[in-house]
Amino acid sequence: MRSRYAAFALGNLGQYLLDTWHVSKRQGLSASELSRRDTDWQRLQVLNSSVQEDSGEVEFRAFFSENNALKVLHERSRFVREQGRWFYVDGVINPPAVSRQTGRNDPCPCGSGKKFKKCCGQ
Repeated sequence: MRSRYAAFALGNLGQYLLDTWHVSKRQGLSASELSRRDTDWQRLQVLNSSVQEDSGEVEFRAFFSENNALKVLHERSRFVREQGRWFYVDGVINPPAVSRQTGRNDPCPCGSGKKFKKCCGQ
């Protein structure tokens, strides 16, 4: 999960993202499209993970900035292991992405305890 988040955050790693997407779910995806960096990703917070045999789940929050507002993607992702490699299958947005305007001196909504300007607002 962390490596896929890093690939999205850094951009230009579309082939890696495509290679780690399960083959049954790649319809309509291209490495060039996945390489675009349209979102300013700020932080990843892994909330929970579990593995049973060759399947796993990761629940996370990914914080990003868009139109001067901090937004949060909260997802529970499913992965499968095939021939020793993990592949992303799909995810359930839980709850749907939310946003709110955050003032510079407000507490950071990521829960760090810092002011927004010293944390995700940089």
